[in-house]
Amino acid sequence: MRQYQKLATVQKLAMTQLMRNSLDLLRMGPEEVIDEAESEKKRNPFLKTIPNILRGGSEAGFDPSEVKVQETNSIILLKQVSLIRMSHNQSRIAAELVYCLDERGYICDPASEVCNYLGVTKQMLMEVVSILQRSVEPAGVFAWSLKDSFKIQLEAKNRYDPMIAKLLDRLDLVAHQKINDICSFCEVDEEDAVEMLDDIRLLSPAPLQPVSVGSESLRSAELIFSLDDDGNVSVRLNEAALPQMLTDDALFSTIEMAETDKNAMAYYRDCYRGAAGFIIAMQKRANTLLKIGEMIAKTQAKFIRTGRDLDRNPLTMGWLAAEIGLNKSTISRALNNSIFDSDRGLIKPSDCFVRPLNAEGVNRTREQVLQRLSLLIRTENKIKPLSDYLLAQQLETAGFKISRRTVAKYRGLLGLQGVYHRKQSS
Repeated sequence: MRQYQKLATVQKLAMTQLMRNSLDLLRMGPEEVIDEAESEKKRNPFLKTIPNILRGGSEAGFDPSEVKVQETNSIILLKQVSLIRMSHNQSRIAAELVYCLDERGYICDPASEVCNYLGVTKQMLMEVVSILQRSVEPAGVFAWSLKDSFKIQLEAKNRYDPMIAKLLDRLDLVAHQKINDICSFCEVDEEDAVEMLDDIRLLSPAPLQPVSVGSESLRSAELIFSLDDDGNVSVRLNEAALPQMLTDDALFSTIEMAETDKNAMAYYRDCYRGAAGFIIAMQKRANTLLKIGEMIAKTQAKFIRTGRDLDRNPLTMGWLAAEIGLNKSTISRALNNSIFDSDRGLIKPSDCFVRPLNAEGVNRTREQVLQRLSLLIRTENKIKPLSDYLLAQQLETAGFKISRRTVAKYRGLLGLQGVYHRKQSS
């Protein structure tokens, strides 16, 4: 038996997390994208939504009287504190602690400093903080650190145990998703490591999210087709249809200056990169939708202007996918449950797609051949009507190459009789 070594170079294609996010978002319908954006925003504190009034509202201008008064986080927390059964002194401390929270919902100063400016003992402070951590929603506020906040959130979900408690000491492993290192550090198998990793990554590093100003309509058109003075069709994205998001750079800078735990900071950096990646994925989805809209506007310009089925040109998702360089199923999912807007009203994406007549008539549709066949029969000489064979010949002259048998089938679809029954005596 011989042993020998062989050196070979192998190239493999690997999908990055950004590529996976882009494809996942592209396969979602608009309502699914909104749900995903809301879910990601709750998990990632570095994502923030741009309000509509900052995206340029209506031409009538901004009317301050139409803005509803929103409760601040402080007011919401104070209302909850007032419902907790505590002594008068504990209630006073709890109310003052509300104003000691930072943007994340953490008590940002050391316990000794908080005791000094509240004029309380450390034991009293810790008792009140413990009550607030157990009683106030969202879970994770009134924490002293990221680790403390995660502990409170896990306890609220009944997912806190000694193994996950140990992992909270190495949040850098969670940030980099190092499964093997987690197994070694926590002395668990791969299944437990993955489960703990998923549990932690579902938690919010900043549970005190800004108060929502209300959701918008989920049925806004994603693409808007419009006509210019020359009758040309153009398309643009409807910015109000899907959430517009930015990374919260100010919050990240504040945390970066205040956070002293290097492992916690590694987790925050991972969240910040994830927020940027999610926004890039949203932008790629929007760019792909715009490319689809541009191809539809180019192919179906006449149909968009008139709305008549006869004015549709052959267009299939397979051809469109080949032109854009995407999978057919990806385009199908991207257009699923979408609607388009135009000068003549709303358009369903499915109405823009129609199969060609056949391999010879790639530029013709069945609606067009049915219309031409109906015209030929209605204008024929009633004394010498055209047979199906002659009708096929005339249709081929007009660019519709179909067989005599197909003519008979289409004539039946139109409810028209054969040549013998159409013939009239002179």
